[in-house]
Amino acid sequence: MARFLPLFTVVVTHEFYDDAAAPNLRFAPSVAAAAIMQAERLLMRSTVAGIEIWQEQSEFFPDSLSAGPLHLSFDVFSSDPMMNFYTDWPVAPPLRFCSASLPASRAMEALQALSSAETSGEAQRKHTQAHWNGAASSAEQPVFSVDIEFHQAWPAGEEVNEIRQAKIYSIALKSKKIHWKYFFFGSLAEKKLSIVDLDAAETAMGLSFVPSPLTAIDSGSAYLSESALPMQKLPRKRLQLREEGVAGKVLIRRLPNASIEKLGKERGPNGQSMIVAEIYIHQ
Repeated sequence: MARFLPLFTVVVTHEFYDDAAAPNLRFAPSVAAAAIMQAERLLMRSTVAGIEIWQEQSEFFPDSLSAGPLHLSFDVFSSDPMMNFYTDWPVAPPLRFCSASLPASRAMEALQALSSAETSGEAQRKHTQAHWNGAASSAEQPVFSVDIEFHQAWPAGEEVNEIRQAKIYSIALKSKKIHWKYFFFGSLAEKKLSIVDLDAAETAMGLSFVPSPLTAIDSGSAYLSESALPMQKLPRKRLQLREEGVAGKVLIRRLPNASIEKLGKERGPNGQSMIVAEIYIHQ
């Protein structure tokens, strides 16, 4: 009976999801990778965070790969139309995440981001194949590609068994930065306010807000974060609204957090363009 042993895993995380697995991704081997996988009896298995590559083992096949490294490339597609909007790509798209070209003994490796312009020879390859990618539309474009040069992590002739650890290749995507801006109306607009970061250490200020002259209406007030925060689907900040002063009367125990569904643009103090998450509060 055939059995499969793990070779490597590709794990993609995203700051937008609090550095958890990036969902809605689909890996498609290139035509060349598909041919290699068939010849080497490799199986690609989709996971929540990426893919796993396994090799078939049986009494009819030797327990080793062909001599030399495996060169496998994948196009990665996303079903999330907003991914390019909230992702801060490390290099200009189209981009590729590549493994080191030399064998490495470590069990984990962070893939390096390169622009496709830096790998122009690779960019000429045909990456998708209907048999592997589910007959993707010709108009569908990958959000990035992955190039793996996999070397066996054990000496030739060493016995292979089920306890072998699969190598992990990681990709940690970052989010674009935005400023948070609170707009206050009603009785709150008449008070001097202080927004307190409850997650800040006792010796640190944490996220601080300053009054903004750009209010929604003349009778309202607005407070803008001095520093930018990464876009997140569910921000975990704990902010409290207090009345400014020694007493610091609590007005709202937990302010609502920002959402990427309510974004605007404005000029910062130095004239720079900023993306601003707008939160409106009337009380």
